[in-house]
Amino acid sequence: MNTDFKPADGFDFAVGDRDGKGPYDDKATGKRYPGWYVATHFGDNYSYGIHTGEDWSGTGPPASDLGQDVRAVANGKVAFADFRGRLWGNVIMIDHIFYENNEKKIIRSVYAHLHEIKTRAGDVVERRQVIATVGQYPDKLFAPHLHLELRWDQSLSPTYWPSSNGKDVAWMKDHYAEPTTFINAHRATPLPEREPVLILVDQTTYKMRVVHNGRTDGEYDVSFGQAKGPKRIEGDNKTPVGMYFVTQKHEGSFDGPYGAYYGGYWIKVNYPNQFDSGRALAEGLINKQQAATIAARWQQRQPTLENTKLGGGIGFHGWVKEWSNDGPRHLSWGCVVMHIYDISKLYDQIPEGTMVVIF
Repeated sequence: MNTDFKPADGFDFAVGDRDGKGPYDDKATGKRYPGWYVATHFGDNYSYGIHTGEDWSGTGPPASDLGQDVRAVANGKVAFADFRGRLWGNVIMIDHIFYENNEKKIIRSVYAHLHEIKTRAGDVVERRQVIATVGQYPDKLFAPHLHLELRWDQSLSPTYWPSSNGKDVAWMKDHYAEPTTFINAHRATPLPEREPVLILVDQTTYKMRVVHNGRTDGEYDVSFGQAKGPKRIEGDNKTPVGMYFVTQKHEGSFDGPYGAYYGGYWIKVNYPNQFDSGRALAEGLINKQQAATIAARWQQRQPTLENTKLGGGIGFHGWVKEWSNDGPRHLSWGCVVMHIYDISKLYDQIPEGTMVVIF
């Protein structure tokens, strides 16, 4: 969770209001126009080749949007802010760190054809901070507009253009994100460091960390499912990988033939999550309604569906007896197994709603 600047807590659109809408007043005439639209879309093939982002224009006549505010799409750090020649004009690039499922990711936003730059390289900026104004590149072949890109590849130069470097659409889609689709899918992003209680589980080191208000309070030995690799379907005996939330707890005796294997403690998480369901939908394992239900309930930190081919019933528990760190470390049918003496101490410190990240 160590970062050089504040991670994104969500993404918004760069012009207009947070949703890329809302009226604006022409700086030259004072006349009001109703909003914004995308004039050239991501992946469009036009006179300059494959379009790498979105060109945002005001709904008024050409040049009515000249000088309108351009805002940072999320918290981030400015990587570049300068003039880049005849076709691009003024350009700003901002790096954004965000968390998604069990990963920390970085994406770079690029803003081009700017009239005025209001930030500089090295600045840390806030979500929705005004960083520039809408402009027009020097050749003025097109009306003023904002060219917005989102790049997964931070090694590309400010003015990199795939079509000029022999790249096709497939390559571009691997290295860039479609701005509107990405922003709509990331309006809110989690901030694990702000969680009052956070559980981090590392399957490579067989360790679990408990973090209170950003401070690690302890590290514990754990074991996992009998089969290695991330859980994919019911009955595969694998431990899932991802971000989940505690939805149920029980202490004491457990009924059934396997009741003794809980070791007296059960802390359940809401597997599957929306990323598990997205993968399962693409593989034909669940339907759209099931995927939507799982996603909505997971976002609310509520129990998700357990009656699909993805399975369920994943959580933390003790074991039928104390186990040795030198012995087998793949004991369960998919759950995280703790030493009984550890889970007995931690049980009351992990409330329902706690974020759990397994990686």
